[in-house]
Amino acid sequence: MPETFVPSSAGKPGNVALRNLRLDPENPRIPEAHRSDSTAELAVLVEMGFEAFSVAESIAELGFFNAEPLIVVPNDAESGTWIVAEGNRRLTALIGLAFPDIRASFATPERWEGLAQKREISPEMAIPVIMHESRDTVHHEVARVHVVGKLPWQPFMTARYIAARVAEGRSLAEVADMIGIPRSRAADMYRDQAVLLQAQSLGLETSQVESAFSLLTNAMRSTKLRSHVGAPLGSQTQVGVDPIPASKARELEELIQWIFGDEEHEAVISDSREISKLANVVASEVGLAALRQGRTLEEARQSVADAGLDPRTSLLRKLVAGKNSLTRATDEVLDFALDGEVRSLIEDIESIAMTMRSIIDDASFEEA
Repeated sequence: MPETFVPSSAGKPGNVALRNLRLDPENPRIPEAHRSDSTAELAVLVEMGFEAFSVAESIAELGFFNAEPLIVVPNDAESGTWIVAEGNRRLTALIGLAFPDIRASFATPERWEGLAQKREISPEMAIPVIMHESRDTVHHEVARVHVVGKLPWQPFMTARYIAARVAEGRSLAEVADMIGIPRSRAADMYRDQAVLLQAQSLGLETSQVESAFSLLTNAMRSTKLRSHVGAPLGSQTQVGVDPIPASKARELEELIQWIFGDEEHEAVISDSREISKLANVVASEVGLAALRQGRTLEEARQSVADAGLDPRTSLLRKLVAGKNSLTRATDEVLDFALDGEVRSLIEDIESIAMTMRSIIDDASFEEA
């Protein structure tokens, strides 16, 4: 069995005054649109979105552990200061405890005031750090902590990190080795974030895509959905080239809409388990047409099923499905008997049933 080991750090241990530490504007946790060189502004974002308060509670109770140094690089934009490349939640917690003017801008400043009374944290406090000469030497340590370590990033953060390293001139193989994942996975994630960037460039609403990036990843694993939008395999994605052909812009827009919805449309899937159902529907001309007409995923699937049936069998299936749905709904109607929307729907159903009855009666009269 091969020997395993943890690579030694390329940095040097030291101490830096808290007032000379800066949050990282390149932190993958921070959305592109909200990045800033202001540590005060970044602290508000990190505190609001990444539970820095729980870290501050631990520091207030137990102190800051020297065994968990921050990883820092020189801040070229501000002489004498350091950018924290790893440990931004811990730095935000320390900033919130030490700087009253910054914690006053946090979402719940009163909670922070209470913590600040428990343990005095001074801006002059010496914070243990590991000093690196540049980001080049820090990437391995940061990535392995968050991609395959105990504090994993969400998929979108990992994909952005991979893209950032590729943009610096590294190959996907080098990045995959750097962060300890298979090259094929790194290539797929690079492609998926490129699809997202292209959707943004087309003016599509992608905020939901960023927060549920794994849905897009699952969709791109589907041969049928990749074919629909013309997306390549991850291994065939070209760096710096849009993965979706310009001729498939409409298909990309509708795929994003089907999976995530938008201001005017609900998503047609409810979770990742329905990606395969969507793929099968999209691969069918009948199913694709149904989705484009605004049908639900189940209605589109039914259209696909009906396409291969004789008209009588198709009709019987629809009637049986309708009867079964109404039978199940009957048990729940009493709970919402005074609901206006429920009453309106029941009136519509009654009208449809009466129309069907009239058709049958007319046909029976003519036959007689």
